[in-house]
Amino acid sequence: MIARPRVALTLLAALFLLALPAVASAAVYEVNSTADEEDAAPGVGGCLTAGLKCTLRAAIEESNASTSVNDEIVFSSAFDGKKADSTIAIVFSLPTIEDEVKIDGGRCETDAGVEGPCVEVSGESRLAVRAANSQVEGLAISGSQIAIAVEAEEFQARGDWIGFHLDGTSGAGEQPYGIFVAPHADNAVIGGTTAADRNVIGNTNSGVVLRGASSGTVLGNYFGVEPDGTTPASNGRDLVVADKEELLASVPATDDQIGVNVGEVGAETPECDLGCNVFASEAINAVAAIDLQGSEFEEELPATGPTEIEGNYIGLDANGEAFTEAATSGVRVGSADGVTIGGPEPGQANQIHGGTNGVFAGSGGEPALDLTVEGNRIGRSLDGSASLDPPSKGISASSEGITEVADTAQFVNNSIAAGQVGIESHSTGAEIAGNSITGAEVGVHIWGDTEASGIGNLIEGNEIVDPVEEGILIENDFNEIFGNKISGAGASGILIQPFLSLGADENLVGGDVPGTENRIFGSGDDAIEIRDFEGTFTEVARNLGAENGGRFIRLEAINPGTEPVGPNGGIEPPSVTAAGKTEASGSAEPFALVRVFRKASAEKGELGAFLEEATADAGGNWSVPYPALPGKTLVTATQTKEGGTSELADPQATPADPSPPTPGGGGNGGGGGSTPDTTAPTVKITKGPKAKSTSTTAKFKFKANEAGSTFQCKLDKGKFKNCRSPKTYKKLKPGKHLFKVRATDKAGNVGKPAKRTFTVLP
Repeated sequence: MIARPRVALTLLAALFLLALPAVASAAVYEVNSTADEEDAAPGVGGCLTAGLKCTLRAAIEESNASTSVNDEIVFSSAFDGKKADSTIAIVFSLPTIEDEVKIDGGRCETDAGVEGPCVEVSGESRLAVRAANSQVEGLAISGSQIAIAVEAEEFQARGDWIGFHLDGTSGAGEQPYGIFVAPHADNAVIGGTTAADRNVIGNTNSGVVLRGASSGTVLGNYFGVEPDGTTPASNGRDLVVADKEELLASVPATDDQIGVNVGEVGAETPECDLGCNVFASEAINAVAAIDLQGSEFEEELPATGPTEIEGNYIGLDANGEAFTEAATSGVRVGSADGVTIGGPEPGQANQIHGGTNGVFAGSGGEPALDLTVEGNRIGRSLDGSASLDPPSKGISASSEGITEVADTAQFVNNSIAAGQVGIESHSTGAEIAGNSITGAEVGVHIWGDTEASGIGNLIEGNEIVDPVEEGILIENDFNEIFGNKISGAGASGILIQPFLSLGADENLVGGDVPGTENRIFGSGDDAIEIRDFEGTFTEVARNLGAENGGRFIRLEAINPGTEPVGPNGGIEPPSVTAAGKTEASGSAEPFALVRVFRKASAEKGELGAFLEEATADAGGNWSVPYPALPGKTLVTATQTKEGGTSELADPQATPADPSPPTPGGGGNGGGGGSTPDTTAPTVKITKGPKAKSTSTTAKFKFKANEAGSTFQCKLDKGKFKNCRSPKTYKKLKPGKHLFKVRATDKAGNVGKPAKRTFTVLP
């Protein structure tokens, strides 16, 4: 099947045109020869050679002569997508495209077994484009040093095969670049949202390079696979977006878009389509599928950004099957700034697999400023239910050099399976929130110097399942660890310890409001272990869990032989001398903060809900009232002083409930104990703004199904904060917004958030 416009030129008409001057109007030139011959008379009507044929060379020469008009070069039916009779063998360099033109090879059924270009251009020459608004479509280009070199704005490439013959096999010769977009060649479009727009780019050192080019769009292409979308055909780097290094001032690459939000339809189907790019080069050749760091050898610097990467398959083929040997890094951010990978909507998620790092950021002490990695599936199946050839590290980022909180990274709401570490953050802090991490050796690993910047990490609301070793490993200062759920850790649920000469000081584990408790279940060792020196202090606030193999809180001296006093100044647990059904009391260090908890069992690795807190007086005495407890409920406590928290006190049981009356007995026998409340409350939004409105104020009303519940609200990327109904937000910016509210009952059970989306119209 061949689809293309055609022009019939008779020999008589051609000879007549040769005698006329060139006309400054758009023309269509039909190439009808695979030869590489020059135009006999450029600019005097027609692209005929001395042999009375129209060649590609002659058509470009004629188009250049017809200046300031938008010409079109098409191909006759002799070009049918078959390798033997559809190949133009270029002997010497093709003319540079100097005037706006569209070269359209058409669409054919090819010998590769899929629809593709009708025409192949083979040889060492490049297609050099210096005219704005030019297009190259429907060509298979192989054997060249650079297939297409773009030096003008508004260029478009659609439906091309770069590095392949028409039968889908590898093109001969070394091909350093597939499509090279030079500095200031802005607004290029490589690909599109339909199968006909798709470029297939393989067998190159760098597939597509945007070097100092801004506002480019790369979508719907196949990188590192053959035209069938599944057979490997690796590039060294599938896509490069980088600044161009210059002697006086570099040329920035800004506002480039890689992929597209494929929407709910695209997110729910296994095929990579609707603008999704396939980046599938294998590790034997590929240092990165998407490279934003660039190569100094090639005069590239990290992209200035912003750069958006969304809706792509990285390390998968076009059908969603993972490659076992994916590129070393799925996305090499390096020290590129303003990078967003994924987003809050399902269609923005990137599917990332294999290799050493799913996402790798930071380079040589230079951080990636304002990095966001959100909502992606890394090493997980398309539906997020299982591991699928996970990378060694899901996200590995270094923020060394960051001094402002506004520049720190956000790793939020990603679904990750990894071989070694789910999320690794080095040095100055990041927000690591709402991620689901399965099966890594360590779920979250935080290390590197934070003392210089004073900025730690926020690790909040993550779910970490079955890590081989620790769920969360902290090896630096100033971190806040709130509301995480850790289950099945092979070692400790949370381990805090120094790294080499760096301390692990002033960390906070668990918060002081409902919903900030870390829930730690089934650890092979302690739930929370702090291994450090005497002079280091970590506060452990509200947390709960059960079935942990060691203690719930353990303080351990790092050198027990030579420095026997452990962390937190060697603080000892308080004593619980009396535990009544409504009040407990005991002794602690003077002015220490005492937190009181209930326990469901005498197991050392179990801790129940927080009851109340109090500050010991000058003599170390403390007492706290709390809601009535059943008889024989165990009560324990910790004490915190100077920012350091103790292990748990030996528990004391509340008095037994009176025995129920025997049958026939009169008396005033008391009733039995009540069952602990473990049911989370639900919350319902009863009133909110219209789905779409120009109002910049939004008011919400909500209620819980359990009396006495408290609420926490958040808007968009903000954090949950205590709130009450009604909740009003003012001065909202135009765009789509997401409101969430959750309830916490008196027993400390936190319910799932209710949510409502709305849009403020401009």
